Amino acid sequence: SKARGEGNREKGNAYYTASLLYVGIVTLVLWILGVVFQVPIYRLFGADDVLLPYALDYGKWIFGAFPSFVLVSYLGCFIRTDGAPKFVMTVTLIGGVMNIIGDIVLVFPLGMGMAGAAIATVTGSVVQSILLISYILLGKTSLKLSKPFKWFTAVKKISVIGFGAGLPQVAMTVVTFIINNQIMKYSGSAALAVYGLLCTIAALFLSIFEGIGQAAQPIVSANFGAKQKERYHIIAKIGMRTAVVFGVISFAVCALFPSEIIKLFMKVTPEVAEIAPHIIRVYTISFFPMAINMFVTAYLQSVTKATPATIISLLRGLVLSSVLLYVLPLFMESDGIWWAVTIAEALAATFAVA
Repeated sequence: SKARGEGNREKGNAYYTASLLYVGIVTLVLWILGVVFQVPIYRLFGADDVLLPYALDYGKWIFGAFPSFVLVSYLGCFIRTDGAPKFVMTVTLIGGVMNIIGDIVLVFPLGMGMAGAAIATVTGSVVQSILLISYILLGKTSLKLSKPFKWFTAVKKISVIGFGAGLPQVAMTVVTFIINNQIMKYSGSAALAVYGLLCTIAALFLSIFEGIGQAAQPIVSANFGAKQKERYHIIAKIGMRTAVVFGVISFAVCALFPSEIIKLFMKVTPEVAEIAPHIIRVYTISFFPMAINMFVTAYLQSVTKATPATIISLLRGLVLSSVLLYVLPLFMESDGIWWAVTIAEALAATFAVA
């Protein structure tokens, strides 16, 4: 987008080509590692002998279709930037609907359990990736393969600018590992089940927050490249207000209707019913500062300010969360686990806004 804002379409296509090769190599490496080391990965994340068979039932399908999940994220960004956000949204909805229908049919009437849920997820993702690939192959976009002038330089720039966006995903993996083990230490399996529910809810709202940043990025980058400072500053204000509104709404929905939300996603036991509302209310306070952090990170990437974007991502996603997850439970026991995420996001948002 920045290159196109500068009027240099060939440069933009060169970066597209470099990123395509880059993502292909990374995907292949991670795919192989994931397939080979599934059991150690699940053990690392706290799966015991009871949970491991379920993890394997689900994971073998997810890892089997791993490239499709990468392609959906990757191609969606480029097609959206190329001026077809409605098509990407349509593809996302199609995949989501297929996933939902698959869950209803495979998990319940056919009784396929975790494997059925995984097949439904994989089906939605594969259909999305096929639609996105077809869109490009049919020449519906202006994206063209163009040999990068300097491969190493291109990959380096992509890595530096994109690090701030990729880091939260890696950090989430580390934090999930810590939370899982801390929950089993201070609470038990019922709290772990609630955390699984929270991950699902958080994924929904995280997608909304990420969507706000992704919607703004191509506009900001193009105007930044064209040196239209006033325009991309206006987008920054609109984006921040939107993030704040959705952050507040997300927390309010979860805080007001925790019991109803639980029933939507899981079979509620008496123990879960007792502990879940409090956990949900504390944890989802983090949605408000989280929305701000994610938009600010996306905006800073758009104007090529990689360092502050990375600092925000490190603070919220890894440094503060990890430290607080170990420290707060020493004083607050299990409650400290849920407050750790909220406090980490709030402190990072303070830095981001400043």
